[in-house]
Amino acid sequence: MEITGHFLKGETPLSKLKDCEKKMYYCVEINGHIQELNYEFPYEMDATLNFLNLTDNTAARIYETSIRYVVSLAVKSLDSRLDCKFFYNISRSMFCKIVGKKKVHVTPSFVNKLTNRIKEIVDADIPFTRIKLSKEEALKIYHEQGFFDKINVLKYRPENFVHLYKSQYSGLEYYDYLYSPMVPSSGYLKDFILRFYEPGFLIQTPRSECDGVIPAFEDEIKFASTLANVSKWSENNSLDTAFNVNRFIKKYGALALINLCESRINDMLAELGKDIVSDGDVARLICVAGPSSSGKTSFANRLTFELMSKGLRPIRVSIDDFYIPKGQLKEGTDIESLDAIDVDLYNKTISSLLYGEPVSLPHYTFKEGIRTFNKPIVLSPNQPIIIEGIHALNSRLGSSIPEHQKYRIYIAPQPQINIDNHTPMSMSDLRLLRRITRDARTRGADAKTTIGMWPSVRNGEFKYIYPTEENADFIFDTFMPYEPCALRSFIMPLLNKVSPEDSEYATANRLKALMKYFLPIEIDDIPCNSLIREFVGGSSFKDAR
Repeated sequence: MEITGHFLKGETPLSKLKDCEKKMYYCVEINGHIQELNYEFPYEMDATLNFLNLTDNTAARIYETSIRYVVSLAVKSLDSRLDCKFFYNISRSMFCKIVGKKKVHVTPSFVNKLTNRIKEIVDADIPFTRIKLSKEEALKIYHEQGFFDKINVLKYRPENFVHLYKSQYSGLEYYDYLYSPMVPSSGYLKDFILRFYEPGFLIQTPRSECDGVIPAFEDEIKFASTLANVSKWSENNSLDTAFNVNRFIKKYGALALINLCESRINDMLAELGKDIVSDGDVARLICVAGPSSSGKTSFANRLTFELMSKGLRPIRVSIDDFYIPKGQLKEGTDIESLDAIDVDLYNKTISSLLYGEPVSLPHYTFKEGIRTFNKPIVLSPNQPIIIEGIHALNSRLGSSIPEHQKYRIYIAPQPQINIDNHTPMSMSDLRLLRRITRDARTRGADAKTTIGMWPSVRNGEFKYIYPTEENADFIFDTFMPYEPCALRSFIMPLLNKVSPEDSEYATANRLKALMKYFLPIEIDDIPCNSLIREFVGGSSFKDAR
């Protein structure tokens, strides 16, 4: 809903809504800038207000942040010795485990009790009041509430002030900050689901890409197992928060952190290579898929050499080379969809290669939108093909190839790292940071441009990539805890160039608010074959430079 008018100093957008409308919207765009509904106009002005509901990504993100605040408040109201730690998880949900001074085994009964308490808080419609305090005042409050993780991370906050959200429920005065705007009060948060999920619980909230409703739950067992393993590794090595990463750097040095993280990647590659050849009947078609900026190109190179070390000589084929030429593409075709791929040519080409026939591989030039063909090649018996592309796990591709000859790999960065217990780092945010860094270096694109096209990229991922991830035989995490530190020196100047007048400013500012808590490190000691080199430059792989 849009309102244009004249507004007095101190007026709020919320005051312009009818009572029946006030809880239909979750934030407002004022002359192109995202603000809270309780935002007070700093001076008399003319403005256009665009009120946003949960079909908008920013509104849905603010809703999810506010739910985390209420869950934390509810847990603290049940027992002041308890706290929450959140992680982004399967089926577009958040995972929460209970931490704190008191050990609690989460059970379905506990989750039911917590759900009822959250509903009580929502029904009470408790106001969330944003306040500004000195860092010293905030540290005192955090100490009183037992938020020692927040105390630790404030050591790296350059500003001498802190914003907090204050609320009161049943005699409990609660303060918290989750690095995001919030809704005005708890009464806005009626739509949520808590689901017991050993050893904690999942929280589902409305999603913008699902028209503002909670999506159906899908128990992605393989992905959940990978996330659990990543989280365990991060916690075992005390690399699960920004403070812990910084502490490791101060104690052991940046090179030690780089070597530790790269060793884990090497171990996973060795495990993957062993799995591919373990049964003696080597897979002929090795399919690699993942969302944007997962590191697919560098990963495919690393996997090639891993398999070469085991006596194989794989060739690499990119699905991008099978795009239908622009002149032949049906008008209105979504270029992110499989309909933009010449599936018949792909299937014929791959089948012929595997049958030992001479084949001319296509090469697609995106700038001209044309397809050419290379000299014919012939594969030797048992020579595998590494297929790379966003549709590589789609069953329509290679449908005539026997299943036992296929090995499917899904790759993506899966950071299980937090700014503090209540603020996890988003998987999509991490990929966006990678993409901004790479596109600025390789395409001359500014951060504003990359942020602006990101929603379209995400829509394609939800349609075409995520539904196939559980088809994978192996899920590979490409995140390394040192990379926020390595990206920081590149990303901050790029984000600083996004003007407050730009619609992308809110996203840029949010990303800066997260990245500033990581110590910057030099990239000189990052190995030239590292997956991160694809984004910061200096890769030894020609197609990843």
